[in-house]
Amino acid sequence: MTNAPDRISLAVIGAGQMGRQHAALITGQKACSLAAICDVNPTACSVADHFGVSFYRTLPELLERERIHGAIIATPNAEHAREAVHCLQQGVPVLIEKPIADTLEAARQIIDASDATKTAVLVGHHRRHNPLVRQAHAILQSDTVGPLVGVSVLWTLCKPDEYYQQAWRCIPPAGGPTLINLIHDLDSLRYWCGDISEVFAHTSSATRQLEVEDSLSITLRFENGALGSIFASDTTPAPWSYEATTGENPTYDHVSENCYHFCGVRGSLAFPQLTTWSYPEGSPRGWQHPLAHRQWTARTADPLSLQLEHFCQVIQQQETPLSDAYDASRSLATALAVLESASQGRPISIKQP
Repeated sequence: MTNAPDRISLAVIGAGQMGRQHAALITGQKACSLAAICDVNPTACSVADHFGVSFYRTLPELLERERIHGAIIATPNAEHAREAVHCLQQGVPVLIEKPIADTLEAARQIIDASDATKTAVLVGHHRRHNPLVRQAHAILQSDTVGPLVGVSVLWTLCKPDEYYQQAWRCIPPAGGPTLINLIHDLDSLRYWCGDISEVFAHTSSATRQLEVEDSLSITLRFENGALGSIFASDTTPAPWSYEATTGENPTYDHVSENCYHFCGVRGSLAFPQLTTWSYPEGSPRGWQHPLAHRQWTARTADPLSLQLEHFCQVIQQQETPLSDAYDASRSLATALAVLESASQGRPISIKQP
């Protein structure tokens, strides 16, 4: 886009929970405005009425009648590729809710359309915009921790029973914590630590007795040689999850705990408290010597709002996407490899999208 608009006009495709949240964020921003809502469900017109914008049942009709600068796609995963490709072919940049698609083949369609039209794709791995996450990234890239040896992750909480009253959450592969929740953690690990080359996963559905997993144990191998582990469960009363410990989502009870521990050659980092441990400069190393710790800080900000600001700058060609189509496809490939490994009972190498 050569001539930047005074105010960026956006449409939201999909009027579910996340679509409504995106619409509300747009209306609260000075740099952009909400032009329309699109959803196949005719009752979703009430969402458009609430925001005082036009409502469309089909994306082609919206693109024909509205002049928009970008679109936010918040529909079910299986619909992402079709809608994204349609927007990209019209030269409309898109922000796609995670995961980028439901399959690597569908993700490839988005990558190819973005490349062919030279139109930007931003994928909604919103945690990358959280100042806490950005600060941890800066620490891990510095000499404070040094070359990474390994990382340990806990994602443990208790989802309320009514959460699984929505049928799609009980049916693989889209249901279950791997593609709903852990894809965020896998993407964050890729952002912090580099690409993951191999996973070996075990899953269990013993507690909830659903078709989808409720607990997972995952071993990770990173391309840089570091190792990692994740234990995840959505059925245990426990405080050690990203959501509970960062306070990012106000619907979760906030606790002052850590859920990630990074271990490097020079030091270690506990997240999200942002505490680093290392031997003082020039002092001897070894378990008999005391470690020094340092407390880091980060500003507090809503990552979804920061993501929207970033999307507006991407549309104006002032920034490149923090998580583009190819990068997000690598996170999808990692999550799908977790499910494949659990199904086959063996390590799985990550496929290139």
